[in-house]
Amino acid sequence: MINETALKLDAPLGPVDLALLQRALTEVCDIRGQAHVSPEAEQNAKVIINLYQSGIRNRHQLVAMMTGRKFP
Repeated sequence: MINETALKLDAPLGPVDLALLQRALTEVCDIRGQAHVSPEAEQNAKVIINLYQSGIRNRHQLVAMMTGRKFP
């Protein structure tokens, strides 16, 4: 089971993953009042991708971790 999880975390990001990450990034930028194309958005994207690759696979949880909002 641990091996399966490790393989999933190391797998390349596919279209579904990228769509989820884009939605999370857009929501984080909107909440923070940041432009979607800015140095701040780029930094947000880096952190969101790192969180995702660390195993946080829920968009709502990613947004909550990035903004301090409660996770539903």
